[in-house]
Amino acid sequence: MEQLFSGYMIYSLSFLLIFIALATILHLQFSIGGIVNFGIVGFWGLGMYAFALLNLKLNIPFVPAVLLASALTGIVSMALGRIILNLDDQAVLVGTLAFATIIEYLATTEKWLTNGVMGFGTIKFPFDLGANTLFVYFLVVLVFLILLMFYVSKIKTSPYGRLLLSIKDNEILSQSLGKPTFRHKIIFFTVTCSLIGFFGAMTAPLYNYIFPRMIGPGITFTIWIALMLGGRKKLLGGFIGILATIGLFDYVIETVVPIPTQYAEMVPNVKFALYGLTLMLVLMFRPLGILGDKKREVKG
Repeated sequence: MEQLFSGYMIYSLSFLLIFIALATILHLQFSIGGIVNFGIVGFWGLGMYAFALLNLKLNIPFVPAVLLASALTGIVSMALGRIILNLDDQAVLVGTLAFATIIEYLATTEKWLTNGVMGFGTIKFPFDLGANTLFVYFLVVLVFLILLMFYVSKIKTSPYGRLLLSIKDNEILSQSLGKPTFRHKIIFFTVTCSLIGFFGAMTAPLYNYIFPRMIGPGITFTIWIALMLGGRKKLLGGFIGILATIGLFDYVIETVVPIPTQYAEMVPNVKFALYGLTLMLVLMFRPLGILGDKKREVKG
């Protein structure tokens, strides 16, 4: 029983690392690039499904399949970016949200490829170390998360990061200085979305068997809420926000609190209601998130 509980905890922590990575990438896109990506689950789902198809149907080994799935996600995001990134924030929001809806729809309807709502698998880990397999995979995901956070911390202070911030703050001024702003936004969007696809591919073995309902819009909303709670301008904002949402509600409360069977179906609805209530309270008393300053932003 102790070994099972320990395995479940490692499994849960592995998913927490994945969601922290997604929130960190969203922080990178939104706070540095000014990109309102409401389709993060679409890129994540595309990477996950692409990896599963490459690995299971084409028998491509794990590492090449992950790299190809990430590249495919990047190519698709580049094509999408060329359409929407020259538009205003509302159009980008709607465009990325529509993209995520299309990915979920295709995963459901294209049964010849994805097996529809029945899902498909079984997706194996890239190595077999017996009882230690899951723990070692957790360490691999942890290493990639640390590398991602190191990259984000460096790009914020790099010349390229300052260029992206200048484009976000005043794109017209950057264009007047001869900067190819649209091209830089497309490159940035492509790289960050390919990273989302990478972590989607890394998620597939954890799920083992994937279904379209796993890539529903609730993932996007949860990650956005977590980032706003933790502090959208802070590197650790996504980390704190994910712990305060998915970590607290999905793994602590649902695991520890003895919820009667007759009320089990209400848990997801109550969870999102609590997410919303927590977000409203944080925005009222700490508008910039838990790690942010108490003062509101003043736009000059």
